[in-house]
Amino acid sequence: MGIWNSTLVYVGARTLLAGAMIAVLLRRHVGAVYAGGQVVSDLSCAAFLLAYVNPAIRDDIGVLVMPLVLFVLYWETMRFFENRQAAGMREEEDSWIDTSLRVYGMLWTWGFVLPAILSGAFLMFDLMAPNEWPFPNPKAPFVCTPRRLRFGDDLTLDMSVPHGSQLTVFTPGGRAIVLIPYGARPFQTVARLTLATDTLTHIFADSGVYAVTVSTEGELSGSLMCRVRYAS
Repeated sequence: MGIWNSTLVYVGARTLLAGAMIAVLLRRHVGAVYAGGQVVSDLSCAAFLLAYVNPAIRDDIGVLVMPLVLFVLYWETMRFFENRQAAGMREEEDSWIDTSLRVYGMLWTWGFVLPAILSGAFLMFDLMAPNEWPFPNPKAPFVCTPRRLRFGDDLTLDMSVPHGSQLTVFTPGGRAIVLIPYGARPFQTVARLTLATDTLTHIFADSGVYAVTVSTEGELSGSLMCRVRYAS
């Protein structure tokens, strides 16, 4: 079982347990704000865990990870101290149910809350220092979507930054068309670029396989390359 499937199972189990906890809270009539805060915390934790192993989800969350991590830290810390305070104020001897709930709470914190917060912290670190943390499923350095194009479609280039400064398209006929020449430094920090096939008719003129490369001064040995099939 790959890490993505394992994470899905883990998050699924976590979500079921979280749902059971929220149901208990609602039965205790704790209020919509309290229950809603717990829902936001649990959904955020699930998102952190999935984003840690999936680059597409990491991109979708983006900078939202920062306020969400801060909220989860605040919410779960307050719940932890509230439970400790409630246990300390209880005068009668703990029953086996109280003991079981306390043990369950510790297992929940260490097994499901802390891993999610750590995942969120690594996502925040990746925002501040891109590509410095070795995620288990790293994002491909150069991706072209969609892989099959027709006239009028947009070709989107997703690139890890920084990258080379030259963008070249190789046509099915073997021509090399330089869209962005070597030395265009602002292009080196562009993470996403869209090419419109209906406006670049001098490039997308023939049906067949096109190769798109990002390189430095026309050298191909260290280039980033992707291929797409175009039908005119």
